[in-house]
Amino acid sequence: MLYKGIATKARILEYLQIVSFCTYFTAITRPNTAFSTKILAKLLQNPSLQHFNAIYKCFNYLEATKHYALELGTLYIKYPVFAIASNAAYANNLMTRQSTKSSIFQLFGNIID
Repeated sequence: MLYKGIATKARILEYLQIVSFCTYFTAITRPNTAFSTKILAKLLQNPSLQHFNAIYKCFNYLEATKHYALELGTLYIKYPVFAIASNAAYANNLMTRQSTKSSIFQLFGNIID
């Protein structure tokens, strides 16, 4: 919801700093806050009091759950902890003589980037 009033530059800067903090932790460790952070980041130019309340709620959630962690895998390891698979074909395209290659990485059986 867009704000009809005009926010001061100091309030905009404060909002920007809090959104930046939340965005950093969303990107690094807390993907469960990605949607709310994305929506609140769209409102950087003119945040209202309602937007501040929402971003403070997100910030407080991150603070309250700072000791939580995402856990990959299970108690029963049936996959190697870390695995890499790759494939390459050198100049196998007879028309262009181009090479192809690909690889995949897994951590506890989950594909990672």
